[in-house]
Amino acid sequence: MCYSAEDLTAESVESLFRPEMSPTGSSNRHEEERVLGYWLDYLIAVKEEGSGMSLQDILMFATGLKEIPAAKLIPQPQLTFQKHSRFPEANVCANTLKLPILPSYEIFEEAKNYGIKNAPGFGLH
Repeated sequence: MCYSAEDLTAESVESLFRPEMSPTGSSNRHEEERVLGYWLDYLIAVKEEGSGMSLQDILMFATGLKEIPAAKLIPQPQLTFQKHSRFPEANVCANTLKLPILPSYEIFEEAKNYGIKNAPGFGLH
């Protein structure tokens, strides 16, 4: 068997993460759904635009991996939501990415870019 890494796409990164949402109908759920939309828009923008950020940077920040492995990631990567920080946080041991709940896509994008670019990494560059 031979494995060859495929190029990351917005869809492959999106499908990798399982969002943990608050109960349906709660005010937290409404905010989380809005931010989840920002996340999906962000992945598409990173892939299409030359923002200096890459999907590989995002994957490395969230999981510590440069590419999606052929075998299943254990534990499955999760998205959680947080109100206490403006910047994203990650726990690479648990494959958890914490998205900040922010009022607009522009603020979300700026915070994601700044947080990922300024996080100590695993030697991606």
